[in-house]
Amino acid sequence: MKWIICIALMLSCVFGIDTKVIKTTIDSVQKDIVVFDAYDLQVGESGVILTKNTSHSIIIAKATIESIQEGRASARIEPFDTIDQRYLPTPINQPQVGDEVLFRSFYNRAFVIAPNQESYQFVIRNNPNITFMHIDLFAAYLQQESLNDPKPKHFKDFCPKYSIGLVFIVDSQHTNIFDCQSFALLETLPPPPNEILHATTITPFFSRISNPDKPLGSKFKSYDSKNYFLYYDTLTHAKE
Repeated sequence: MKWIICIALMLSCVFGIDTKVIKTTIDSVQKDIVVFDAYDLQVGESGVILTKNTSHSIIIAKATIESIQEGRASARIEPFDTIDQRYLPTPINQPQVGDEVLFRSFYNRAFVIAPNQESYQFVIRNNPNITFMHIDLFAAYLQQESLNDPKPKHFKDFCPKYSIGLVFIVDSQHTNIFDCQSFALLETLPPPPNEILHATTITPFFSRISNPDKPLGSKFKSYDSKNYFLYYDTLTHAKE
């Protein structure tokens, strides 16, 4: 029975999130809202809008799904800043009917927030279809910003810098998969086994930069994440 449970947990992790890119086209535009076929997309998923420019397509905006009704998705559009284009001209095109909308193009890149190395590696090992960026990148970002407690706005700021689409956050009950650029919860999976999950706890999360019981950033900033499970249980269930 124990082996059956373990296999079920592993299979649920492997097949927990669909990273296949979805392409659709805009059917209507109303100010900063575009409407298109929803397919199997979820509220909170973020994507990009492309338009044809002579012989190629260019990204002109990003879109985040706000509602889905009767197979139709409505998404709010915003300026595209996911990839640093400082040496390229800023697109001036406005989304229009017929433009292509691309979702999940960054979902093959992610990183993991976990309480220890064993839990961290468990999540990575059971999601082989995803390229995981090393957690040290996020730890270094927080350290540079003199922060100890990562909040949704910090994930949203960090992820576009590395074209990261997903963040896996392990709390006491689940492995939560968020769209890293909208911080919308997409999927909830079982956590690593208890003997792994509670083996040790490093705060604010496991990384090679973090030190147990020491703040990652400024000692004058809040350090609520020193209690790993209390902090991330609250973060993953908070409503913005």
